[in-house]
Amino acid sequence: MEPTFSFTYSIPYIILFLIYFVLFLWENKLRNSDRDIKIIRYLGMFIFFIFFGFRGYIDTDFAVYYPLYETAPTLSDFRGISDFFSGGEDFLLKVEPGFKVILVLLKSINKSYFLLQIVSSFIDVLFLNYFFKKYSPQYILGFIMFLIFSGLVIEINLIRNSKAIFLFIYSLQFIKERNALKYFICNGIGLLFHSSSIFYFPLYFFLHKKLPPQVVWGTFILGNVLYLGQIKFITPIVIGVGNFFGGFYAIMAEAYSKSSMYSDGYGITIGYLEKFLTFIIFYKSYDKIGEYIKDEKLLNIFFNLFFIFTTTYLFLSEYSVLIDRMTTLFVVSYWILYPYLYVVLNRVVKIIFTFVLLLFGILKMYKANNFIIRKYENILWNKPTISRAYFIFNKHIDKILTPKK
Repeated sequence: MEPTFSFTYSIPYIILFLIYFVLFLWENKLRNSDRDIKIIRYLGMFIFFIFFGFRGYIDTDFAVYYPLYETAPTLSDFRGISDFFSGGEDFLLKVEPGFKVILVLLKSINKSYFLLQIVSSFIDVLFLNYFFKKYSPQYILGFIMFLIFSGLVIEINLIRNSKAIFLFIYSLQFIKERNALKYFICNGIGLLFHSSSIFYFPLYFFLHKKLPPQVVWGTFILGNVLYLGQIKFITPIVIGVGNFFGGFYAIMAEAYSKSSMYSDGYGITIGYLEKFLTFIIFYKSYDKIGEYIKDEKLLNIFFNLFFIFTTTYLFLSEYSVLIDRMTTLFVVSYWILYPYLYVVLNRVVKIIFTFVLLLFGILKMYKANNFIIRKYENILWNKPTISRAYFIFNKHIDKILTPKK
C-alpha cells in the first residue's frame, strides 16, 4: 500500500528543478561570452511542455476537468451543445463560456481528456516564453521562479485560471502604453475563462504609479502586526456579507469561517519568512533595479504587483483559502523581479544567491510535492488510468487536506 506522504513523490519535481538550474548556469555562461541563448530558450520550452503537457492525472483538479471534458459535446452534436452551454442546474457545467468553447473544439478533435492538458500547457509555455523574452533579463531564471512560486499549482491544477492570469500579464504592456481599450479587451477575454479576472480590471488606473514609501512601509508594518497577532477582521466581514445575501452564501460563509482547513492563518513559517525578507530586499533594491529597467512605468507595475501580493498574504492570513487564491493572481511579480534582482547583484553576492537558490528550490520542490496525488506519471511512458486516479484521490485527499497539528 502506497503511503500518503513520501519523499519519492517529490523526486521528479526536484529533477525538473535541477534541469532548469543547470540551464540557468549554462545561460549565464553563454551571456558572459556574448553568445546567443536561443538553444536555452528552446530547451526550456520543450522540457516544460513534455513535463506538464503529457502528465497523467495529477493533483485534484482532474476530478473536475475530466468529467467536464467527458460531458462536453462535439461540434456535430447541436442539441448537446445547447444543453452544454445552458448548463441548467448541473453544478459541473457552471463554468465560464470561453472555457466551454475550448472544450467543445478539443473534444471534436479527440475524445481523450489528455488533449486538454497538452493544449493547455502548450498555450501556457508560449505565453511564458513571450513574457520572459520581453520582461526578464534572465530567461531561465524566470522559469525557475515560476516553478518555485505558485507555477506548479497554476500549471497542474488551474487550467482555467492560468489563461486568465496569462492574459492579464500580456495586458500589462497596455497599462504602460495607457491603452485602456486593449487592456480591458484582454482581461474581458480572461473573464470568459475565469471570473477571477474581475480583480484585474481596477488595476489599470493605478498600477503604473509609484506608491509613496510611507504607504509601502506603513502597510507592510501593519500587515505584519495583523499577521503575527492573528487579529481577525476578515471573518466578521465574510459572515456579514454572507448573512446579507442569505441562503447558500450565508451557509458557505459560516462553513468557511468555522473550518480550520480554510480559515486558519499560516503563522510563522518558511513561507512567511521568505516573503518578509523578499519584501525588504526588493524595496531596498528598488533604485538599483530601476536603473537597470530604465522604464519607470514598468518598474512601478511589477513593484505594485509585488506590493499587492505581499499585502494580500499578510492581511488575509486568517483565511488560508483566500491567501492561496488571491496571491496567485499577482505572483508574476516574483517571476520578473527576482531575475532583475539577480542581474544588479555583484559577483560575490550572485554566487551566494545561486547557492541559496539551489537549496531553496530543492526544499520547495520537496515540500510542495511529497504527497501521493502529486505522484508524477507521463502518458509518453506510463499508462495512467482514471479509475486508479479516483481511487487514490478518494483514499488520501482527507489526510492531505487536514491541517497537521
